Amino acid sequence: MKQSVSVGIHVPSVSVTGLDDGPAYAAFFRDVEDLGLDALWVEDRIFHPAAMADSLTLLTWAAANTDRIQLGTAVMVLNLRQAPIVARQVSTLQHLSGGRVSLGVSIGGREEEYQALGVPMNRRVAVFRESVSVLRGLLRGEPVSRDGTYFPMTDAIIRPAAPTPILIGGIVEAAICRAGELGDGWIMGPFGSPEDFQKGWQIAADGARAAGKNPDDLTAGRLLYVAVDDDRAKARADLTRFLHGYYGPGFDVEKHGIFGPPGEVTARLREQVDAGITHLMLGVPNLDRLHLRRLAEEVAPALR
Repeated sequence: MKQSVSVGIHVPSVSVTGLDDGPAYAAFFRDVEDLGLDALWVEDRIFHPAAMADSLTLLTWAAANTDRIQLGTAVMVLNLRQAPIVARQVSTLQHLSGGRVSLGVSIGGREEEYQALGVPMNRRVAVFRESVSVLRGLLRGEPVSRDGTYFPMTDAIIRPAAPTPILIGGIVEAAICRAGELGDGWIMGPFGSPEDFQKGWQIAADGARAAGKNPDDLTAGRLLYVAVDDDRAKARADLTRFLHGYYGPGFDVEKHGIFGPPGEVTARLREQVDAGITHLMLGVPNLDRLHLRRLAEEVAPALR
């Protein structure tokens, strides 16, 4: 069954020049909702050389300043967080937001983050699998007992119950397969073409089928960085400033970014939708509310 397209904004929560303040984020979040966009997504890291906001804290701030739109992480580095604590946080956030939260997760992370948090990086797949299982169990609100290697527990309960869609991000084939097997969908990152998505989607679907699930029930999400400006060079410069601040100077903006006049941006994003993406997570370079309005009014309508 073909799903309607969700056009969401991936919030810029990292800056080499310093984070915007709370009122600026609040106004931006309200604009996303008032302009008729569908979702707010936030990124996640523990260590970063630039100023960066914590994902669930920022998502809570978004929940407090909106009423309707969906909220999600894209993606949380789950291995760097204690799954039972994440379950408690998500349970609370679902309750306060009226059940608007999806949790995008991935293995991710860097060696220094694993080391500082005492997580064995050479066992990261096993940690991830157990973490997802723990989240699923605890968010049902029923007693959980398990002999897990990393999270053993006896009659552990987290309430209120908050069944939450868990989407899994990944690049390599094994990670994409896990998205179909363990998750409710796959989030593709900014690297690769629409054809690469279609190849990956088949891997996710095969993972779902192998787990006895219907692949048609999976969510197809993608993070894409965009900048709209009639001056293509300015759009590129805005996106470069942000992406090089987050990923470093090795990020190829020309290859992996989408920028330029609204017609050009729309056409590039339409290719993604035509390839099968149902949830667009549009990463913008700043909290510019005029830029947000152009995305909402000149790009989003043609994608739905």
